[in-house]
Amino acid sequence: MSKHACTGFGQWIGLLFVLSTSVLSTTAVFAQKDGHFDVSASAGEMFPKQSSGNGTTDQPTVSFSQLGTFRYRRSARHSLIANYGRSSGSQVYTVGANQFQVLSKVIEYSGAYVLNLLPAEKFQTFVLAGGGTLSFAPGDTFITSPFGQGLSYQVGLHTVQQREIAFLYGGGIDYPVRHHWAVRLQYRGLIYRTPDFSGPGFVTGATGHIAEPTAGIVFRF
Repeated sequence: MSKHACTGFGQWIGLLFVLSTSVLSTTAVFAQKDGHFDVSASAGEMFPKQSSGNGTTDQPTVSFSQLGTFRYRRSARHSLIANYGRSSGSQVYTVGANQFQVLSKVIEYSGAYVLNLLPAEKFQTFVLAGGGTLSFAPGDTFITSPFGQGLSYQVGLHTVQQREIAFLYGGGIDYPVRHHWAVRLQYRGLIYRTPDFSGPGFVTGATGHIAEPTAGIVFRF
């Protein structure tokens, strides 16, 4: 098994562990209430938009994302969810003639209210709105300079982890495939302040946006 495969497998194990812990703790809280629960594991792509300000441009890379969700259904139309998500990509800053690529992991902790629009036997549409935090953990940094003939070099910049408040919105469809199981297709949007990792000239002061379509499986109980 390759190192990449082992890493991906380990991330999914961690995701399932967090979901299991959330299920046990939240079930205990709502055990005396009339409601239903589901957990889901999804994967997708993050498509961040370019942000600019203070003479600096940040263009994050498209990255693979993993998302775990626990839902408490208060009624047929109203639900509450808790999310844990993660992805690995890069924040690419253009500062003057230089371009800095900061490898980074993004961890999401969020919650939201869900309104089920069309409860039906075969499928269910929903919209959601909420908020949480995005934690940006920097890794290695590379610089591409016109004076280096377009080649990239690793540099030892002092960067720090940042946590930004994020607004979450979205919607999707659940389609049952068999008893207790369903397929979920959804779109999520995240609005946040662009991170700068305290790097030299990385501050844009701009608002970032991530578009995240995902597909996954749902287990209801």
